[in-house]
Amino acid sequence: MLKKLCILLILGVVISFVINRVYEVYMRPDSLFFQKCLQTTKEWEEEVRNESSACYVFSGGSEVRMNIEPLSMKEAHNIAAINAGTQAQNGVRCNAQLALDFIRKGDTLVISGPRGSSILKDDGCSHAGVNFCYTQKGLGIFTQGIIPPSAIISLFQGDALNYSIHAMRLLTRPDCIYRYSSPQNARISKSGRVEVLLTSEQGQRPADVDGQEDIVLDGWEELINDLRAECENKGARLIMYIGREHASINQRKAAAKVALYFTQLGIPVIRDPYLGAWEDAKMFSDFSLHLSVEGGRQYSAFLAECLKYEEFWTVEELTRIIDAH
Repeated sequence: MLKKLCILLILGVVISFVINRVYEVYMRPDSLFFQKCLQTTKEWEEEVRNESSACYVFSGGSEVRMNIEPLSMKEAHNIAAINAGTQAQNGVRCNAQLALDFIRKGDTLVISGPRGSSILKDDGCSHAGVNFCYTQKGLGIFTQGIIPPSAIISLFQGDALNYSIHAMRLLTRPDCIYRYSSPQNARISKSGRVEVLLTSEQGQRPADVDGQEDIVLDGWEELINDLRAECENKGARLIMYIGREHASINQRKAAAKVALYFTQLGIPVIRDPYLGAWEDAKMFSDFSLHLSVEGGRQYSAFLAECLKYEEFWTVEELTRIIDAH
């Protein structure tokens, strides 16, 4: 009896694992979409590598994938850029690992800094992120890079809620399993940026963040040290930018504190006078962190100019901004 029970338990674990892997690799809607995005990025990389020996590789979530347009950066200031962003729910470490895969000697890794209520939780990896990285890179993610080997347990974790949601969407909206995979909602540009065509954010007022608490930065110093070491091993450098958000100028003090924190850690932060707060609703699409098609082009051209002329914040500049608010 006990022997049969053990066999059934082992069989159940094996079947669950197989279902999990099949779903993660072949069925998870967001995973399939961002796999397509990364494939477009790889094709773009081949093109820009033929013209430039060094590239700027942008790492982050949808605030990178939906906002950074490498083609605009190339056209505006001949900056060779690669958009390696995916989605924030992967976790910072997982997204950074995917971006590191594009890094070559002489490149610059550009990471998207934390904003709003962003907190680096635990080790900066999510179940979905580890699975996505594993799909892209295999077991190498646990032995090469910044994802801890302990995260391998994520490969065995089920995701019953997502299975159920996926099944419901198959029954109700088979034409749009994932909102950005619909051509009416978004398109992937030649250089890998997801141009969101939905415009719900344009009808909103910018978020008023009076009294906003300082952003919690626990865990970021350890991550920065790991990323810096990985970049040094690859002969690359590490810098940061604070992405723009549809928010009032009241947010700038908190963003200045974030920029100061990383500047004091020795990480150059791109000097953007908006400091994350862009009040022009026309520059956003469906979310306060997602730029419109035109907003992304303008912002990408601006970042290219900053990179071309090495425009980074200084401790003195940021201190004055913080004291003035």
